[in-house]
Amino acid sequence: MKRQSSNLLDTLESRGLINQIAGDRNALHSLLQSKKLSFYAGIDPTAPSLHLGHLLPLMVLFWTAIHGHNAVSLVGGATARVGDPSGRLTSRADTAGEVQRTNFKSMFSQVGSLWKTALLYAERSGNEKEKMGQQTLLDNAQWLDGLTVLDFLKMLGSGMRLGTMLGRDTVKNKMEKGDGMSFAEFTYPLLQGWDWWHMYSKMGVQIQVGGSDQYGNIIAGMDAVKHIAQASAPDGEQPQWLDTEGRMRSEDAPMGLTVPLLTTSAGEKFGKSAGNAVWLDGSMTSPFDLYGFLLRSADADVERYLKLFTFVPLITIAEVMRAHSTDPGKRKAQHLLAREVLALVHGNEVAMKTQQEHHAMRNPTLASSGPYSGTESGSVVIPTSEVIGQSWARVLATAGLAASRSEGTRMLKSGAVYTASNSGKGATLQFNAVNDPRVVVGRGDLVDGKLLLRIGKWKVRVVEVVDDKIR
Repeated sequence: MKRQSSNLLDTLESRGLINQIAGDRNALHSLLQSKKLSFYAGIDPTAPSLHLGHLLPLMVLFWTAIHGHNAVSLVGGATARVGDPSGRLTSRADTAGEVQRTNFKSMFSQVGSLWKTALLYAERSGNEKEKMGQQTLLDNAQWLDGLTVLDFLKMLGSGMRLGTMLGRDTVKNKMEKGDGMSFAEFTYPLLQGWDWWHMYSKMGVQIQVGGSDQYGNIIAGMDAVKHIAQASAPDGEQPQWLDTEGRMRSEDAPMGLTVPLLTTSAGEKFGKSAGNAVWLDGSMTSPFDLYGFLLRSADADVERYLKLFTFVPLITIAEVMRAHSTDPGKRKAQHLLAREVLALVHGNEVAMKTQQEHHAMRNPTLASSGPYSGTESGSVVIPTSEVIGQSWARVLATAGLAASRSEGTRMLKSGAVYTASNSGKGATLQFNAVNDPRVVVGRGDLVDGKLLLRIGKWKVRVVEVVDDKIR
């Protein structure tokens, strides 16, 4: 990941990180060659943790800094109270103030931690810290909390045309197909536009990065910045971004880009709103489960994910994919993806430890380096009396995979529970469905003293069954 002489835009496009560009692509390419630009991406803390989809706009910011441009990460401590309607047909549920504050603190800390690991990775890869762009982490409550309604309407509201706003896809879809739109939701793009204006005027932030559903908000933000820039210039003064006729200079015009929607090759979306969130908080999705999720990436997806979620050079990715194609069963590309993402999210030490645990799980005859802890890994230690001869529903509850025996029974009946077995020394583990709640766990279900459980496609738990006296 050594700092490249190539244009940032070329790097982002070659890795598949750009879905749409708001503005002229060639103009943006030229600007990146001629001067240092400042990019920003915003995240509203509507949950206790970032999820895997949040990494995409952040990866753009990481590459921005590596290429020597400035990057601003904005956590929406204020806008989260309103709720972004983009891509939604239903309004977000109201969240208690204390929950909002907790979510904000958690996400703000997470973004800061991701920056630390990303920069450490960059330095280890030969990038000189002093040549990287400046990184800034902000909370928009710092300026929106002090914004008066009159100033907002006078400086921005007067320049936003109602017809244009009503024509946005987000508004039309929610009005025609959803539960309608509140005035607060309707004005959300204007608040986001004010964010951009504040950072544009104070810090020179010219480029906004957003998810695939943010294109309309970015366009609205560009209009907002241009309007305020031209309308707020004091008489007799000429801000640097205006020409002699009071119009915005083309080289200072705001622009934006969106990252692709995170999907599988089968077209399935995954993220917080899709109901199958993969969280970056280790207490919500353990490093072991995150590794397992990525390890199960389809062969048709893994090359794209390596380009999107890692800093691995493209030439190395091509070499790995060639090696992977000769023996897909080893899942070499998937292991690289999982290790690299965990190194970014949880640090290199956790990534290496988790990789070893997954290898040990798939080769259960290998001696373990120590007892399973059930903390960072997906492993727990349970005495024999609580496993052997007990119902699968009870074991699921004891292992923390079900909230109760009743839930465990429902999971079994729905076909969501699998257990692993192998046919002999060196054999590949095979997961088989367990769907009869009347069956109990026997010693024949253990592999080298361990019960290997899987819920759904990727949530795995290793149960080390020990003598009751040891427990």
